[in-house]
Amino acid sequence: MENALASMVYLNNKDDKLEGHMAKQQYAPKKKSKIVPIHMGADFYYERAMRYLDKLNFQKALRYLRKAVEFEPNNPEYYCSMAGVLAELGKYEESNRILWHVLEEVDPSLDECYFYLASNYASMMEFELAEQYILRYLRNVPDSFYTEEAEDLLDYIEFYLQNTPRETENETDVEIVLQHDRARRLLEEGKFNEASRLLQTIVKEHSDFIAARNNLALCYYYMGRFEKAMETVQQVLKEEPSNIHGLCNLAVFYSHFRQQDELNELLVALKKIVPYHFDLAYKLATTLGILGEDEAAYFLFRKMISQAGQGDLYMLHYTAVAAYNTRRWDAAETFWRKVERLDPSEDIAPYYLKQIELQREGRQALAEASYHYQIPFQENLSFEITGSSANELNEVMQNNPLMRSSLLWALRFGDKEVKMQVIQAFEYIADKEVEEALRAFLMNPAEDDQLKKMAIFTLRKMGAPEPYQAIIGNQTQFIAFHLNPELPVWTEKWQRVVECLHSHMQERYDILKQQEAQALWLDYLSKAYPNVPAIRKQEAWAASLEYVVARRHNFSVTQEEVASRYGISVASLARNYKLITTVCRLCKEK
Repeated sequence: MENALASMVYLNNKDDKLEGHMAKQQYAPKKKSKIVPIHMGADFYYERAMRYLDKLNFQKALRYLRKAVEFEPNNPEYYCSMAGVLAELGKYEESNRILWHVLEEVDPSLDECYFYLASNYASMMEFELAEQYILRYLRNVPDSFYTEEAEDLLDYIEFYLQNTPRETENETDVEIVLQHDRARRLLEEGKFNEASRLLQTIVKEHSDFIAARNNLALCYYYMGRFEKAMETVQQVLKEEPSNIHGLCNLAVFYSHFRQQDELNELLVALKKIVPYHFDLAYKLATTLGILGEDEAAYFLFRKMISQAGQGDLYMLHYTAVAAYNTRRWDAAETFWRKVERLDPSEDIAPYYLKQIELQREGRQALAEASYHYQIPFQENLSFEITGSSANELNEVMQNNPLMRSSLLWALRFGDKEVKMQVIQAFEYIADKEVEEALRAFLMNPAEDDQLKKMAIFTLRKMGAPEPYQAIIGNQTQFIAFHLNPELPVWTEKWQRVVECLHSHMQERYDILKQQEAQALWLDYLSKAYPNVPAIRKQEAWAASLEYVVARRHNFSVTQEEVASRYGISVASLARNYKLITTVCRLCKEK
């Protein structure tokens, strides 16, 4: 087992290819300067990573492996090494995501990834799933470099499952289980539409696959299809009344629908259960924690840690959260200290340790900790949006499935301020899942019209195909900015007006007003084209747009004040103001 995880780091390395491997250094031609720049490639960073790995310095090894992947994003060896380091750090889920990326995007023929996935799932004590992956590996590669270790791992798994190896299981059955695991991964990453399509296919072809139906119920719930979610889980419990996953899902649904009597009755029953299997205990503990039953959750998490050991980063965090929420400050501190040692590159443990310090001093602190392994959503999202560049935001949103999931959830269930932040953040993700979420948002009659206008502007900036169907003012509308087929692509001069608007309005107006000004600019250009006046001074147009928004919302501001801040003449502002209001047929809001 230990060798299996260690092997992940040295994939395809049995010929000692790293020995004598030198970093490639390219020197720029010497001119007057005596400084010679060194251009370090992927080989250099990979060798450095291996050196730190030999010293068991996993954090620095991971840092250099990420650099190597940046230079060679299609090198499976680098990815597998990174997955191995993450597994050593107890980040099994993240390790699995990298391995699946190799199988789906980089090298689908790399069967060793199934062996590594099996090792990870065994370490997570999900032995039935681990068994499926190791059987898949042994079936695909019956005689390989890792065969002996794979057979040892299978023996280890079967010892915990306490049954005979199921080598007679056919390839179709194994494939179904692996497809379900992929759907579960999509669900965890917040890719609800893609997950639901895959789960529906599995359930349609294998109606007796209860686990897939339970996850489909969850998927419906996250997508806001609450009646469908309840119907699906009730069908599961009709066939298996004691199914723990189904009962946990039902408890969450009762909580959402505020069916407090039914929820209380179900919680009494759930708190009496002490599951033998690790995955069932994990599901029950997290459900109880989410529903505020932290005392019962703490008992189960402590029990699981005694089984799984102290190396599971997330399990330590969950136990610390349950301890914090039950006011066990010393226990919470102990577990978060362990998290900090395992994952010193993250700010999560220090954040919560600071909260414990504030609690002990009787100062204002976080009332309840979150079971999500991240800084609380409001603070985290605000930091990411205000403190990062567009490229940094894009990297965070694309590579942090938990953040993606939180954003999609908040778009459905957050308050108005949170939804504003989410819509703004979606601009930096700009993938199919986000587009579908925003389009669904536009058609929800319960959502705020101003938020929908923000969503339309975000879709437009993402390049999502028009028209955008939306219910605004209780009427279904089709919004298209490209009404004229000759309308050109977005120009640099038009963009400068947007940037000028942002720099002048961000300190004085909330996000909605800023987005409204930008949407107004887009509306004006679409309606005025092809007779758009020359943009000689972006400040003149930006000032006029701000003044239109200020007037519509009855702000006490004069043309002289706005013109002065933008460094333009009042005459220029007045002229453009008249053009914009005439073309867009706007009037001041009462």
